[in-house]
Amino acid sequence: MNSLFVLSDFVFEYRIGAIKVLKLLLFLLPSTIAVTVPMAVLVGVLLTYSRLVQDNEYAGMQACGISIISISTPSIFFSLLITLLMIIFNNTLLPSFNLKYKKLYYEIVKKRAGVVIQQHTFINDFDNYIFYIGEKDNKNDILKNIIVFVKQTQDSPVKVILAKQGELISDQESLRISMKLQDGFAQVTSPNQPTRLSQMFFNTNFVELDVKGILRNKNTFDNLKSTREMNFFELVAEARKGEKSTEDRHWIWMEMHKKFSLPFACVVFAISGVPLGLITRKGGKLMGISLSLVLIFIYYIFLIIGQNYGYRGKMDYFLATWLPNIVLILLGIIFFLWILLPRIKSKLFQSSGQKK
Repeated sequence: MNSLFVLSDFVFEYRIGAIKVLKLLLFLLPSTIAVTVPMAVLVGVLLTYSRLVQDNEYAGMQACGISIISISTPSIFFSLLITLLMIIFNNTLLPSFNLKYKKLYYEIVKKRAGVVIQQHTFINDFDNYIFYIGEKDNKNDILKNIIVFVKQTQDSPVKVILAKQGELISDQESLRISMKLQDGFAQVTSPNQPTRLSQMFFNTNFVELDVKGILRNKNTFDNLKSTREMNFFELVAEARKGEKSTEDRHWIWMEMHKKFSLPFACVVFAISGVPLGLITRKGGKLMGISLSLVLIFIYYIFLIIGQNYGYRGKMDYFLATWLPNIVLILLGIIFFLWILLPRIKSKLFQSSGQKK
């Protein structure tokens, strides 16, 4: 959703060409498909089985002695097929299109660095710096209330720059991009005495900007590939590098598990959707869609919780990525037991009557 707002700004505020914006939108589609396909499976399963109940077809199947397992099997196998296709999709098209999106995005940044700068947002796109812009005038390209955090290395001191006003200066011939800061000061700590703070005031200060060497042509666009642009085998190779890897270890393992956990949501939604659809007796399509939204909400709440802890290394990677699937499968088992409970009770009464 945030990407769509960014693309709209490209068109209306930065006057980026419509063809480039459409290409960016096209490159975003696979990431949307990866999320929406499991949702579509859930909605389809719920509507199908709730319709069986409302048209009394499910009652007829029960009268003919067709078990709930036989009724559920086609949907489970269909969801397994979709899961397999989505695993292939997530390891081929998705990383490829993510990389194409990033390449085109930074190609635009080369010419219009201002597209990266958004107000009231921490900007981490540039090397060595994190920016926060209090206010941005897009018409005049003027930035106000600027905070610059210099990324700290092992031996470097902590440095923060604050300025009342600034602007981006972009030279397309030399591909040099810098931020001109005016009327501000810099605060620097001492490496030997972290509690000691030095403060320097300035009228004008320049901060040189770059993105992985791309904006200065030090590196090629291939260096833009990160964990989200890698397939499973590339992630495994990156994980084997250990400390030599330039990528965050937590992100590597999380993305590796997500290549399978997100597609498996199709099976999970089918397992929980079949009994829930059979339980639904009134409400029609509206009830089916409403129940789908509830299950999707539960799924993504646990997905967000898992990702929040997993990407920071505070939760086991398997548990962080598979937690929503585990929760929905447990709900599906409970729903199946709810349906089978009357039959289990009747069989118990029959067996006890025969003994008497």
